[in-house]
Amino acid sequence: MVIKALRIVLALAAAAAACVLFWMLVQKKQQQAAVSIPEPEIIYTGEDFIMDTYVSQKTCGEGADQLIPQAAALLEELEKEWSAWSADSVPGRINAMAGVSPVTLEPAEYDILRQVMDFSTETGGVFDPTIGPLVKLWDIGGESPSVPSADQISTALSYVGMENVTMDDENLTVYLDRPGVALDFGASIKGYGVEQVLKLYQESGVQGALISLGGNVAATGQKPTEDGGTEDFVIGLRDPLGSATDYYGTLVMNDKVICTSGGYERYFEQDGKRYHHILDPATGYPAETDLLAVTVIGEDGLRCDCLSTWLFMSGLDTVKEHLEEQDYAVIAVDNQNRIWCSSSLKDAFALTSDRYTLAS
Repeated sequence: MVIKALRIVLALAAAAAACVLFWMLVQKKQQQAAVSIPEPEIIYTGEDFIMDTYVSQKTCGEGADQLIPQAAALLEELEKEWSAWSADSVPGRINAMAGVSPVTLEPAEYDILRQVMDFSTETGGVFDPTIGPLVKLWDIGGESPSVPSADQISTALSYVGMENVTMDDENLTVYLDRPGVALDFGASIKGYGVEQVLKLYQESGVQGALISLGGNVAATGQKPTEDGGTEDFVIGLRDPLGSATDYYGTLVMNDKVICTSGGYERYFEQDGKRYHHILDPATGYPAETDLLAVTVIGEDGLRCDCLSTWLFMSGLDTVKEHLEEQDYAVIAVDNQNRIWCSSSLKDAFALTSDRYTLAS
């Protein structure tokens, strides 16, 4: 009996040891499996309101969380420097001295101003930074926008025009020839700001990052996926006939600035009519165009921002003439719900809405 009992005890001990060994093997396999599937990296996000519009950022990689406040601070500094509503800004100082004396600028400030002025000359004044009196009159995006009277518009137009500006390239000075003339860089400086943030991202060596400043976007690198891999950022192009979360297409484009102009971002309605913020310096009223939106993609953010505004104002025929430029690409939505796209974007752009068709 003793021997039989001993055998039973030994059998039970062996079974218990086998169970422990099996459990250890299971745990080891689970640990190995956990090691073989890497956890996805964190995507950091940031939301701000700068330059009178919403700013969103996504960054990932080592030190990526620090880039978000750095980029926001950079944009806030640019806003202080270029806002037409600030007395200490570049346009604020120049406008305050209109008809009094020239204003001396720093080389970097003068260079930006010169580029914008040259673009205005290039477009025959269709794009005009002296539109400040009209912007103030309409106050679109402000607290009390309204349709001005014909006399008010006529008076404001008398102060608009590049002939009212004198630039001295040698002494880096700018002079507005009479009180009432005013510069406004709302149609150019956002694109420049996105370009500067993109450079900040690139110089940091971050794994991937994306900045969206109103209708201006840029991305670099790649973002992590749930399975531990990476993929490109996909940029949605807003549907001009939809809500803020509706898109007519997507674009995969790294290390370029993407600037969009349209009448759907900032506007007000009066007596059943919509008035958008892109003002025509020839008429004093919001630009009448056969386009709903224009997107320009390139490396020069300042120029892309200016181009998108000019092309939107100029209309479809002008867009068609500039679809195949070497230094920038274009996507335009016309009022017939057709999409016009540069051939260089055929692999990067995808139409996602059945509201629109690709123009042949």
